[in-house]
Amino acid sequence: MNKTLLLRRIWYHYPYVMSADVLSAEPTHEDDPSSLRDDASCDGRCYLKLTRSFGDGTYLARVAASPALLRHQGYTVVLNESQLAKALPWHDHLMKSA
Repeated sequence: MNKTLLLRRIWYHYPYVMSADVLSAEPTHEDDPSSLRDDASCDGRCYLKLTRSFGDGTYLARVAASPALLRHQGYTVVLNESQLAKALPWHDHLMKSA
């Protein structure tokens, strides 16, 4: 995706929703069979807030299984522009009207 287009449409600290496929399905530890995808998603979706750009096409973000969990129970990850290309802004009024 064109970097300029992504930067124009991404707002920092604003919730987005996207497919959980971008999260790793690998176990987090050899003694723990859970994965980031299992822990930070629900019904195939994850929610995220970007916190900063590293200036090289990668971004620091918080991901969680729901928007309410982003602040205190989410996970910190690094995502790239291709992973963020399909992220959509999320607003709770959209979910209530669906």
